[in-house]
Amino acid sequence: MLNKKIFYSLLFCLLYVMSFGQSIVNTEKLFNNNKDGLQVSSELNGTSITGNASVFILGYSLNFSYKKNKSYLRLFSGGQYISQNKTEVSNSAFSQLRYDLQINSKSRFFMFTQLQSNAILLFNRRLLAGFGYRRNVIKIERDSSSKINFDLSLGIMQEEEVLNSSKLPQDEKYYTNYTRSILSMVGSWKYKKKLTLVNTTYFQQYLYSLADFRLLNETNMLYKLNKNLSLSLDIEYRFDSDPPSLLSNKDLNTNLGLVIIFR
Repeated sequence: MLNKKIFYSLLFCLLYVMSFGQSIVNTEKLFNNNKDGLQVSSELNGTSITGNASVFILGYSLNFSYKKNKSYLRLFSGGQYISQNKTEVSNSAFSQLRYDLQINSKSRFFMFTQLQSNAILLFNRRLLAGFGYRRNVIKIERDSSSKINFDLSLGIMQEEEVLNSSKLPQDEKYYTNYTRSILSMVGSWKYKKKLTLVNTTYFQQYLYSLADFRLLNETNMLYKLNKNLSLSLDIEYRFDSDPPSLLSNKDLNTNLGLVIIFR
C-alpha cells in the first residue's frame, strides 16, 4: 500500500553556528514506518539571492522504504549544492541501502551499504558496508499520554575514504581503508500526541587505534501546533578525532522551522 503524503517544509528560521556537513549521516529520522507496504518521501528545495550578493542553494532528497512481515528494505538519498557569486561553497551527496530482518518484537539484524561525497569535508568518495544487531532495551507506555523507547545497536563496518588530494598538504594521506566498530543509541519520548523528542548517537571506532573515532549526536524535536502545522528543532553535533589537517574536528548545526502537512 502506497502512503501518499506531501510534506512542505517552510523555513521559519535557520541558524548556523557551524554547518560543514556530516561524515556520519543520521538515517534514523528519515523513516519511522512500522506498517507493511511501500513508503515514499521526496523533497526538492532551492533558494536564490541576488543584488549585493549572489547566493544559490539547491537541496534534494528521495527516499523509499518497503516492509513486508519481518523484512524491511530502505533506500535513502539526498544532497545539497551551495554557491556564492558563482563560486562553489558546498557540494555534498549521499545514498544508503539498508536491510533489516526482525527476529522478535525487541530484536533485529541489519546490514547496509552507503556512498557519500562532501566537498567541504574533502570527501571525493566515502564508501561503507556493514552489519549488526539492534535491540529495544526500554519501552514504557503510560496509557496513551506518554511513550518512551530506547534502542541499542552494535555492529561492524568497512570504511573506504578517498580525499581530495589537491587540497591537502603534499605529505598527507588521502586514502584510507579501515574497519570500524559501530555503536548507536536511539531514545525517543512522545507526549500526548503533541510533542516528540528523539535523540540519536552514533559512535564509530577504528579497531586498531583507540585514538581514532567519530561521534554524531543529533536531537530532533517536533511540537504539533495543530493537525496540519508543527514546529521543528534539530541540533546536530559532530566530532572527528582525526580529521584532515585543514578541517576542524567538530561541527555544530542548529535548524528551527515550521512543517506543514497536507493529508
